[in-house]
Amino acid sequence: MSSRFSRWIFGILVVLLFLEILVGFPIPLESENRESKVPMKDFTKVSGGEQKMGGVHLVESSQGNRDWELFSESAEGNEGAGFWQLKNVRVLFYSEDKLDFTVTGDSGRIDTKTKDMTILGNVKMLSSNGYRFETKTLDYFSVDRTLKSPSKVKMLGPPDSDGDAMILTGDRMESSLIDNLMKIFNNVQAQKNLKGGKAFQIRSEAAEFSSKSKSARFYNQVSVQVDSMTMQGPEAQFQYDSKVDFISSIFVKGGVKLMDNDKYATSESVKFDPILNQFLLLGRPRVVQNNDEITGDKILFMDGGKKVKVENIRARLEKE
Repeated sequence: MSSRFSRWIFGILVVLLFLEILVGFPIPLESENRESKVPMKDFTKVSGGEQKMGGVHLVESSQGNRDWELFSESAEGNEGAGFWQLKNVRVLFYSEDKLDFTVTGDSGRIDTKTKDMTILGNVKMLSSNGYRFETKTLDYFSVDRTLKSPSKVKMLGPPDSDGDAMILTGDRMESSLIDNLMKIFNNVQAQKNLKGGKAFQIRSEAAEFSSKSKSARFYNQVSVQVDSMTMQGPEAQFQYDSKVDFISSIFVKGGVKLMDNDKYATSESVKFDPILNQFLLLGRPRVVQNNDEITGDKILFMDGGKKVKVENIRARLEKE
């Protein structure tokens, strides 16, 4: 009886010791903030260390938020190489766990250690607010969460209330999932039909757009062409009327030169209103025509520049 009781006591002590170890030293299921989940089907070994899987779905998360979600028709890789080659790729990129960009391409490659990836062939990227990009190659860098295309880019902006969209081209692109900006660099050219049927073209060395709103900015050697009128300056900003969803004004600043067929003007800034078809010059505005010079506090070009209105006019006329 005492022997059976001793074995019973020993059994209880063993159970208590096991519980103490389990509670005191739990085994972590995830030892890092970052995790990857890869549900795979049709997993096969091709030859040697080569492996192949079909129907790939990969999710990358950090600090409780999704960074990206990848879908691929198939993937091939080597156990020691540390990367996978992908076919027919679709990647959803998230910012603060909200979808920011969707990228598709014919093929891709992902580094299993750094989680960097490259998407190749017929690459298309769609922002959450409707900007569409086309390019040949797109790289994702996980450290700073940026998407970069070293090849030429074509962008189609979201259509406005009239159904017209901005069409833009440039030599390369960068998009940040941290500050939600899409930037295009070098030989940037864009065109769009404005309210009232007026067409405009804009050139610059750089442009940036928000993936959360419709804000747009062109900078570095900006030239804006509206009919016969040309505005040149360091920076141009597009301002939208949120109620009716179209460009309400184009604001060029930083020292602007305004030119048409028979005159030119300078000022610190120019605000173009496409609805009224007028240009407002602010900040030491000056107009020169046939060697005659007019200055004032404000100068307004109306009817596309055919009429000029000057506030507190000061004139210097050429003597005959």
